Amino acid sequence: MRAYQSMASFRGECRMDTWLLRIAVNLVRDHVKNRRASFWRRLIGFGNEDAPEFQVRSRHPSPEHALLARAELQAVWDGVSYLPRQQREVFLLRFVEEMSLQEIASVLGLKVGSVKAQLFRALANIRKQLKEKQWR
Repeated sequence: MRAYQSMASFRGECRMDTWLLRIAVNLVRDHVKNRRASFWRRLIGFGNEDAPEFQVRSRHPSPEHALLARAELQAVWDGVSYLPRQQREVFLLRFVEEMSLQEIASVLGLKVGSVKAQLFRALANIRKQLKEKQWR
């Protein structure tokens, strides 16, 4: 729908499929920004009761558990915000949108091996940042 509405702004400087994929990537970014808070609330058990795949083991997490989970999740999101753009995109598409490596490669115009490498680097960077925060 977005592409159809923006057809008049297509300048023809790139192929149509490249333009469409860029629109899709931008929509994913926007969607992630909007879903970020609700996704993590559901993950720690404060969201939709009808989504058991996002629930923690206890239906009513203890205040301590909720506080620790929020702190850990915030630390992960802080780490994600410092990733280079491509690593951040791969990370978000993989773990928030739950896309396969092949789908990510297709959307971003990369080879699957490149997606794997970017994901590996993103995870390593986030782990490193989390470790550094623990020692402070």
